[in-house]
Amino acid sequence: MKSVLCKNLFGLCKRHNYSRKFFKKFCAIGPALFIMGFIYIGSLQAAQCNPEQSVTNGLPLLTAMNGTGKLEPCNNNHFTFAVFGDSQGGEKARAIISGIFTALHDHRTKRPAFAFCLGDIVKGKDPQDPAKHIKQKFADYLKLAKTARIPVFNAPGNHEMDDKDDIPSKRMHAIYEAMVAPSYGAFNYGNSRFIGLNTENIPPKGTLPPPDNMEFSYMSDAQLNQLGNDLNANRDKTHIFIMMHYPMKPQRAQDSLNPASLKKLNKIIEKYNNISYILASHEHLYYNPQDPDNITSVAPFKSGEPTRYLISGGAGASIYTPEEKGGFHHYLIFEVDGDNINVKINRVDG
Repeated sequence: MKSVLCKNLFGLCKRHNYSRKFFKKFCAIGPALFIMGFIYIGSLQAAQCNPEQSVTNGLPLLTAMNGTGKLEPCNNNHFTFAVFGDSQGGEKARAIISGIFTALHDHRTKRPAFAFCLGDIVKGKDPQDPAKHIKQKFADYLKLAKTARIPVFNAPGNHEMDDKDDIPSKRMHAIYEAMVAPSYGAFNYGNSRFIGLNTENIPPKGTLPPPDNMEFSYMSDAQLNQLGNDLNANRDKTHIFIMMHYPMKPQRAQDSLNPASLKKLNKIIEKYNNISYILASHEHLYYNPQDPDNITSVAPFKSGEPTRYLISGGAGASIYTPEEKGGFHHYLIFEVDGDNINVKINRVDG
């Protein structure tokens, strides 16, 4: 390589009347400079694609559920990932989520790089013995998740985090974080930032109950501040995906994230034009608030368009909505290709 560089440089020096002394000096150090520059550029690219890249005062690193694998760095802006939510418990639900994990492993075209669950991976607690019950349910779910052979992430819901009184508790958080994964955080993949939020933070004393007919949900100011810092530090990302359990735009108003947290979250996200999708579950259905009557397809998305919202809560939990309103078991496959995103709805028998 050195001889080729020097030969080309010699011709350049002759044309521009540079001295032989300059030529000899460059031949001595030029190749080393070239290699150092190449390494430096490569390190920048690696940093941009490193899933574990952190943000000062931003969200912590979100790792996959225990035993499902580690996400490798991605240097490709063309990739796929899966999304689903609300599998909960019971034999039928177990068969459906098991079928989803098998389908991801055997995907017809290319296995997704990872999967993201939107919470309620188990049915929940037993009021008589919540700790023993929930630990076994988590272990059963993780055993199934491993069969997908890809990293599986989760944005936990009320069935992971709430105690017998349906309020998030320190005990349930501790069990989840010890057995499953961090309760919230973020990571990079390709040209995108993936954020998993916890809509079941432990409420401080004096927190007002939700309005009538709404379940309890709560996002702490600490988490929201970290989210704002993280979004601000990732304005250069082509896409940001936010995953959460309680939806911001539900099919039924009573299923929404609690109004106080929703108001704060909206004030943060409205500042950014690179949040491509906000995905949630909690409702046991498929719902697209941008196109509510369409249950078969999702319009293509291009970077810079307004943020899209989707609900995917059909990974095994009981369905209570008519099929024509999105009441069917399913999972989603997202294909990111540079600026473009395509989503496919995959129905599951059950």
